[in-house]
Amino acid sequence: MGVKTYNQEIESPVAAGRLFKALCLDNHNLLPKLMPESFKSIEFVEGTSATVGCVRQFNFPDGFQYKYAKHRIDELDVANFYCKYTTTEGDVLDGKYECVINESKFYPKGSGCVCKMTTHVHPLPETEFNEEGPKMGQEKMKKMFKTVEEHLIANPSAYA
Repeated sequence: MGVKTYNQEIESPVAAGRLFKALCLDNHNLLPKLMPESFKSIEFVEGTSATVGCVRQFNFPDGFQYKYAKHRIDELDVANFYCKYTTTEGDVLDGKYECVINESKFYPKGSGCVCKMTTHVHPLPETEFNEEGPKMGQEKMKKMFKTVEEHLIANPSAYA
């Protein structure tokens, strides 16, 4: 079975640079504070900052659907607000996926931006593909985006 690709586009009144910094460069600090019900902690397993090649482990709270996920940053273009990372390990892969590759690109639009997110799901060979998991993942990404957006609107000097 081949790669399945999902696209999502979200408009925001928040500037591209601020959202990019919060969601891509500093999510290891911000997300556990803003969404403790979804993120227990985010730790660097390889590297010490959000740079190409670093690996971050996202640890989920007790009682959450999953325990952890490891993300490796594959590409990072800070000047153009682009990040590409691969989920390489964790029970989020559910024994059904080899990996999941996510790309986020923030485009300035007026005083805000448009974020285009693309997810490439690589199922394991001989695995029956279920659309539910990736679609649920996209909804969780949208919720995370909106939570960070609300925080940045309420705190105009954050990530400015």
